[in-house]
Amino acid sequence: MVQMIEELHHIQYSVYRDERWVYNVRNDRMIVSKQPLENYLGEMDDSANPLYDFYHSPYKRGTFTNFHLLRMIVNSSKIDFFHKLVLFLINRYSMLVMLALSILYLLRFSEQLQYSVEQFSLSQFSVGELGMIYLTAVGIVLPLHEYAHFSVYYKYLKPPKVTFGFSIRYFSMPVFFIKVPFYRLLSDKKKNELILAGIKCQVAIWFFLSVLHMVNPSHFVSGLLIVNLGLIVTNLLPFLKLDGYWYLSNFLKVDDYMIYFKNMFSSKATFRIDILILGILNYILIALSIWSFTHNIITLFT
Repeated sequence: MVQMIEELHHIQYSVYRDERWVYNVRNDRMIVSKQPLENYLGEMDDSANPLYDFYHSPYKRGTFTNFHLLRMIVNSSKIDFFHKLVLFLINRYSMLVMLALSILYLLRFSEQLQYSVEQFSLSQFSVGELGMIYLTAVGIVLPLHEYAHFSVYYKYLKPPKVTFGFSIRYFSMPVFFIKVPFYRLLSDKKKNELILAGIKCQVAIWFFLSVLHMVNPSHFVSGLLIVNLGLIVTNLLPFLKLDGYWYLSNFLKVDDYMIYFKNMFSSKATFRIDILILGILNYILIALSIWSFTHNIITLFT
């Protein structure tokens, strides 16, 4: 069943159980209320309207640790064809076929390790090749990964507009993002489907890169194949707000385990040892990520 997201004056809203979920597309603000808000969505320029500040407050570029560099808002209908194509690629049967064939080719691909371990190290690539691999990963692979998330989101909620762009997370991670503000309205099963969609899309990319490498085993394609596999493994990690992070949060029956972690110290949430351990590990990895980025920058200029 599709739960439609309505929109009026760039305000998206939905009624879920006894709550009103209202999202301002222009300034990326969300409010949830048990009070009826539909009557306030009409005249938004009236300063007496309780939603006046919510509607007119300026857009903030994310947070200090997740800063938005670029943001665009487009009508979802303009990219309707692409989400159908992505859904076809990541369906269960397509995935099984592409994953099986990709693993079979990987066995052949990895046989070369017996002859040259250096061939699979990124240190073998020139600065220009690394730049092209990096730009392709950030400009094509990651956007497709994120768009796969939105495809599942659009499948169930049909939002009239989509917001996407690039951000820097933890001062070191370039990230393409697509907003899915009504994600929490989905059932646990649908949430998992949305979370895993990005990794499934990268499995499809892995398959197409394998075919391309089999036809034309170029240096560039080899490097991109290695980077894509690395990104798949990285995104499975249950930390740093990667896909594995959200999958684990859903498994633990919380919206966001780091928010729950912080709430435990202000007595807003019941103490849980599993989330305490995960929260500490997550902070350690954030610190290591920032340290590694800083170290690499210093090394580059010394």
